[in-house]
Amino acid sequence: MSLIYRYLCSLLVFGLVSGSAVAQSNWEVDVLVPDAISLRVPTTEIGYDTLDDCTRECPARYAAGRAAEGRLPVQVFANLDETWIVLLEIPDLRADNGAVLIPANQIRYRVNQGLWTRGDGTPQVIYTQVGRTRGWLELNLEFELELLGTEPAARYTVNALVTAIGQE
Repeated sequence: MSLIYRYLCSLLVFGLVSGSAVAQSNWEVDVLVPDAISLRVPTTEIGYDTLDDCTRECPARYAAGRAAEGRLPVQVFANLDETWIVLLEIPDLRADNGAVLIPANQIRYRVNQGLWTRGDGTPQVIYTQVGRTRGWLELNLEFELELLGTEPAARYTVNALVTAIGQE
């Protein structure tokens, strides 16, 4: 016997045994889309190599050499109706023993080729929006290290913390 024939016979038997009554159930289905805000940041280093050019007059500024093309693309997605913000925190650069090598205010950044702003070791608002994004919104961050002449020549790597939060 073919598989289709067996299936039809079992349906016929089921129909004869169960009678002609049809049982149905209805359920309401609620869909909950939660408020969300998400960040995508590449895993890259923001690095400065001051060993190759120690002859500059101070203060000297060094563009980030290891970030992709000197910029760090940060992507934000939000489906919030209220105001939300993106924060950037740049801490002091410290030695292994905890001593401050370069204070955060010698690290400058800018967003989308805007004005250069100094880090200060605390979370700073770099972007604000009310309402949803249309897909992923990209913010381009650029970093610059300012040396005053008292810092040791070295390869410095900056840690930057990017956070997005909704506000009610």
